Formats: sequence, structure tokens, C-alpha cells
Amino acid sequence: MNNHHLSLPNLLSEGAAGIDAGMTMTKTVRHTPNGIEVSATETTTTIETNAWARLRYDARTIGITGARLGDLAQQEGVVAVPEIDAAARGCLALLTADDALGDGDFLMALLGTGTAFAAIRNGQATHLGGAALGGGSFAALARRVAPQFTYAEAIAAAERGDRRNVDIMISDVYPEGIGRISADLTAAHLVREDLGNLDDFLAGLLNLHGESIAQIAAGRARMANLSRIVLCGGFIHNNPRLQTSITQMAALFGCNVEVVPAPAYAGALGAALTAAEA
Repeated sequence: MNNHHLSLPNLLSEGAAGIDAGMTMTKTVRHTPNGIEVSATETTTTIETNAWARLRYDARTIGITGARLGDLAQQEGVVAVPEIDAAARGCLALLTADDALGDGDFLMALLGTGTAFAAIRNGQATHLGGAALGGGSFAALARRVAPQFTYAEAIAAAERGDRRNVDIMISDVYPEGIGRISADLTAAHLVREDLGNLDDFLAGLLNLHGESIAQIAAGRARMANLSRIVLCGGFIHNNPRLQTSITQMAALFGCNVEVVPAPAYAGALGAALTAAEA
């Protein structure tokens, strides 16, 4: 288990803790005198219960959220928080702590195993559906071609790779771009068979996810009359190449993209904050 402290103001009151029991990863947060301690580990049939057992001895309140919420909702002393509400509350708190809240209105894209979207206005979240693309599909496809890689190793390989060796770029067809579409975007994903190594393929696969998620997010944002997209969730955590891909594509639709600090823990943090007020 990976335990460390966030370099943020301690947003949690003494005795507050939260668990985000996702389909792929289980994330926890809790107050300590030294700041917010966080941890993340792969979800298993017992990890959520273990996380609750570890926190319950020194936590007065534990907020629970995530796709595996039902596995913990009946445990003693927990407050169940819907996933979208928890992530939105966590995003708002993290943006405020980073002096980046602005007017507080934005489209939240929660990038986990899949991706969910919500319009955030006046501190309230309105769910706008989702997409089946996310960290789960990236990891599953990566395992097909590189079973020796962990998820973190696949992300690192994608960071090293050059997707131009496996993708046909707009510049290959239109050197100056075409219309509003710049030359450095993708004309066709992963279609080059004669070039590229494994790192290049994973770079292209990651970009396929980023550009596709960005187009869906921008469409939902425009539908909700928003132009600001804020990313959170485990798939965007420590994933700058994915952020770049999403940012470049979303810009075509007039949308600005931001990532909250410590994005993997937004849901767990929001659950903890909500439970502390219950």
C-alpha cells in the first residue's frame, strides 16, 4: 500500500476520513497532525473492508463512495456518499485550497475505470452521463500487448513513446492543418503497421483515450453552456501526457482544461468532508 501525505492545507477536521472504493483502485484519506494522509491500492474482494478496518480505530467519521460503495455501506459508523457528489465536493475543496476555484462553474470529468461527467454550478453537481473509456480500458488493452507491465509501467512507457510512429497525423495529409484542426492532431489512431515500438503503441493508445474523452467532455460542456473542464480521478493522476492530449483536443471546442491537485483522491476527500458534516 502506498501511504503518503498531500502537500495541501489540512482540509479535514480531526477524526475525519474517507474511502473511495473504485472498480480498479481503492483510495483513502484521513486527517493527521501532519496533513492529509492518503493511500491507494488495487481493489480486491477484501481491500475495501480492510481499508475501513484500518481507519475506523482513529476516525470519528468515515465517508464512503465509489463504484464498490455497496460493499461497505452497511459497515458501522460510515456515511455513504454518491460518487458524483463526493468527487464534486472534493474538486471544489481542492480548487479552493489551490486558489483556483474561480467562479466555481465548470464541467467535471471524473476519469477512473470509466469516465463520468457532471456540470458543477453553485457547489451543486448535475450528472451528465459518462463514457466507457478510462483507465480500465487503457489498462486492459495495454495488458493485451504488454502483459509484463503494471499499470504504472504502461503509463511510463506511453510517456516515453512517440505516437507519431503509430498514428497517421493530420500533418501527414494536410501539412498546415485543415480548417480549425491543427496539424499535430490525429487523423487515424494506431494504423501504422511498419513503424513504432511498444512504447510508441502505448503512447498512441493513451492519446486515443485522451482525444476521445476530450471530444465527449467538450460536447457535454457546451451542452451545459460551460467552457471550463476540470479533470479529477485516478486515470489523470500523475499522467501529464493524457492531460496534454485532452487539453489540445478540448481547445478545438473552445474549452479550457485544468487538473485539480492530487486528482486521484478527490472522491475520497469529498466523501470525508461530507461525512464530517453529517
